[in-house]
Amino acid sequence: MQNPDAKPQGRPQPNTSGYEARDANAKWLFAVIVFLALSIFFTHLVLAGVLSHLKKTPTPTDRWSGGKLPSAAAEQAPPPRLQVFPAADLKDFLAKENRELTTYGWINRTAGIVRVPIDRAMDIVLQRGLPTRTGTNEGPVGPSVYELQQQRARDAGPEVQP
Repeated sequence: MQNPDAKPQGRPQPNTSGYEARDANAKWLFAVIVFLALSIFFTHLVLAGVLSHLKKTPTPTDRWSGGKLPSAAAEQAPPPRLQVFPAADLKDFLAKENRELTTYGWINRTAGIVRVPIDRAMDIVLQRGLPTRTGTNEGPVGPSVYELQQQRARDAGPEVQP
């Protein structure tokens, strides 16, 4: 059984108009468009002024810009120094490391410490064998931490003398 108060939802109701009575205000839309156009024009003028000012300033003269270097800038920059050519720096670093690993040289001449190539070092280890520690299973020189704590508990004297 249908409810007599039920109204269908998809059909227009009597005494109602088919459009919204309130519409967009044309004056406000025109004002917003004019404001945006003036803002864009003003931004264009400001940017043109900034660019003309930058054209009048002299070019920088550091070692990365390509300008002439003044004599004071020829000195090395204070730390931290930038890595200008990382590929060349890596190549130089690897060449230095390779030289140190494959040639003889002094590490500390006064102490008599020398650098030996890796191949020669491996031959020496094969001839002499690896060094071993002796006497590692002997008793400790002094009491352990646990023994010290037990002695302290037995003494039970005041730690601070008045």
